[in-house]
Amino acid sequence: MGRLMDRRRDVAGWLVTPLFTLVAAPVLACIAGMVASPEGGANRTPALCEKAVAENMCEETTLGVIGLHVAISGAMWLLLWAIPWWRGLRTLRVALAVIATVVLVLLPVRMVA
Repeated sequence: MGRLMDRRRDVAGWLVTPLFTLVAAPVLACIAGMVASPEGGANRTPALCEKAVAENMCEETTLGVIGLHVAISGAMWLLLWAIPWWRGLRTLRVALAVIATVVLVLLPVRMVA
């Protein structure tokens, strides 16, 4: 319990973690999208649209999934700024940044799978 109550300043970690996440998460999501997409993937309908194609709702379904992932990742990113800059909360801050990145990276994987 003593580590969590370490209230020494960690301003550098408080600034670097969200800013690094803001840059790294979209880059990793793009890389995941390139790795996960099959050949000729640009000419195919996303896999999550299989049920929506019959009703011509693929665009709405795709934008809904994209919006959901971006909203969750964005909310978690904003929480990174809300966590105080205490050194004892560094692990929580890094874990939240990793989870926000994973949520964004799962977007292209979910689109293809």
